[in-house]
Amino acid sequence: MVKIVCEGKTDKNKISEILEYLNIEYTNDNFIIAGNKQNLLDKNLVHYKTLKLKIENDTISKILFLIDVDYEKDDKTHGYKNTESRIIQLRKDLVLEEISDYYLLCNLDTKDGFLESLLLSTVSDDVKKCFDELLECKELNNKHNHKNILEEFYRISKPNSPYDFSHDNFYDLKQKLTELFN
Repeated sequence: MVKIVCEGKTDKNKISEILEYLNIEYTNDNFIIAGNKQNLLDKNLVHYKTLKLKIENDTISKILFLIDVDYEKDDKTHGYKNTESRIIQLRKDLVLEEISDYYLLCNLDTKDGFLESLLLSTVSDDVKKCFDELLECKELNNKHNHKNILEEFYRISKPNSPYDFSHDNFYDLKQKLTELFN
């Protein structure tokens, strides 16, 4: 069995959509939902103790950590380089380097944000402009609402159009997911 470790249910649901796009069979048992970024990066997370036991029993063969980069301006422990060094350290601390990999979820152009930023990086420029204008509203533009608003706005504006998972921005993530399940 393989495991995907992600921050939350929204991440799991979006990754599930990509797996379905790739025609990869999976179950809910393939996911570990940490609850948030801090939990995911905590080597003492209860899920990791169970994970280690299953690895020792040869029940789990591969692991992929999916983690949001977030914004360094919001918290100095966030950002691309900080998040990458922290996930590398976690894999070392848990002694999982040989059977695990990671993917940093963000806008590939700006190297910040979260899974929703990656998803929205694939929409047309006119839609991005609308999103940016919407987020300029003071009441809407805070870090707690930001990604939820963007996701909901996309759903409202494109109710019959799922994300374009064929877009080049999804290439590396699709490769990692394919390799995980092969």
